[in-house]
Amino acid sequence: MATIRRRAAAALRAGWTEQELKEYLDLKGDPNVRDAAALYGHRLKPEELPDLQAFREAARRPLEGTDAIVDGWMQLAGRPGPHRPCQDSWGRLEEEGRNGSRPQGWETVAHCGEPDCDEVTRRRDVLGHDGLPTTTLCQRCHPAMRF
Repeated sequence: MATIRRRAAAALRAGWTEQELKEYLDLKGDPNVRDAAALYGHRLKPEELPDLQAFREAARRPLEGTDAIVDGWMQLAGRPGPHRPCQDSWGRLEEEGRNGSRPQGWETVAHCGEPDCDEVTRRRDVLGHDGLPTTTLCQRCHPAMRF
């Protein structure tokens, strides 16, 4: 609990409001959550908190596309919304690929050792479905591909 308090206090000092943290952390009675304290502790880690400006912008935008569909499903399941994506994970992955940096969480997954997999970026150069060269996440050792 002390960790959660410290992380919540750090988020408040970083500019989050109490209401924004409530929205970000709200479990909406999710029966799949076995340990709410562990989930809160994880979500409040500085590297897990979404970008505050992006979070605020997402809260102002009307839901559309897949986000609107998912929100509808969640409401049908009895979980009032709106349910918004908290961070742009694919955008972060694309940015990591563009700048050649290590992916988030790289230290938790050992490199697969395959010669065509870059040890730093955990990406492979392959031929795409169109026959053109493309870069893809390594299915064996990129942290985003570990479920």
